Amino acid sequence: MTKRTITAILTLSLALAFAATLFAHGDAIHVTGFVRTINPDSVVVETVKHEMITVLLTPKMEVTKSGVKASMSDLKLGDRVVIHAEKNHDGKLEAESVAFGPAPAHTADKH
Repeated sequence: MTKRTITAILTLSLALAFAATLFAHGDAIHVTGFVRTINPDSVVVETVKHEMITVLLTPKMEVTKSGVKASMSDLKLGDRVVIHAEKNHDGKLEAESVAFGPAPAHTADKH
């Protein structure tokens, strides 16, 4: 298989995993984009509109990488991420679930 074919398969698999996750969280706020900053208690995601959104991490959130249970320590800068979050009592976003996978090389380089 060529590198391009493998990238396409991984991208499609990741998109399907994200789509399945979207249906599971009806009222959640969806934050989609690329990871720009990782802190012990939060992540900053750059959206396709180049907005920087901070989402607080919680012990109860579900974490998956390419559709498989994972740990936040697996998350890397530049990874494509879909976070389902709710606003807390202070109005800040708190993650309920974090789904991520590697961004295609050509997309990650542009950011």
